Amino acid sequence: MGVETRLGINKQFEQQLHERLDLAEKDKQNAVKLAKEKVGSEMQKATAAKDAEIQELKAKIEAEETKQKLAVTQALSAVEKERDELANELKQAKQDSEAASRLAEVNLTKEPQETAAKKDAEIQDLKAKISANEVTQKLAITEAVSVVEKERDELKNGLKQTELEKQLAEKSLKDKYK
Repeated sequence: MGVETRLGINKQFEQQLHERLDLAEKDKQNAVKLAKEKVGSEMQKATAAKDAEIQELKAKIEAEETKQKLAVTQALSAVEKERDELANELKQAKQDSEAASRLAEVNLTKEPQETAAKKDAEIQDLKAKISANEVTQKLAITEAVSVVEKERDELKNGLKQTELEKQLAEKSLKDKYK
């Protein structure tokens, strides 16, 4: 073979080598692009799942808060009704006492004075019942609020933990595909 033939073969070889290197580089770029798209897709799926979980937990918190408000409203309503009934009984007792006092003044006898004393004792008893019911009402409200606040705090902690897990998963995916 002559020198020119060898040069021609070398030139063809270099040209084919250059073309193959270009194809290999394009394949490499396509593979990198595909891997990036795959990682991006996986991160979007993970993010969407975490966002859905966060929305679900937020909805649970709102539902619990609504439930708590309803429970407090119901507890207050029952206690207020009882308080109003006792106030009416007290008012009636006062009216009865006043009527008894007027009767005592008219009759000026010992018996009406004893009746007035009994009415006063009854008034004191009703006042004591009202005070006891107010304390019971406050305790019931405090207990109801405490239970609902505990549930709310547990849900908030669960939400914070889920958000932290989401952040860790995102960071892990980012670190994994850097």
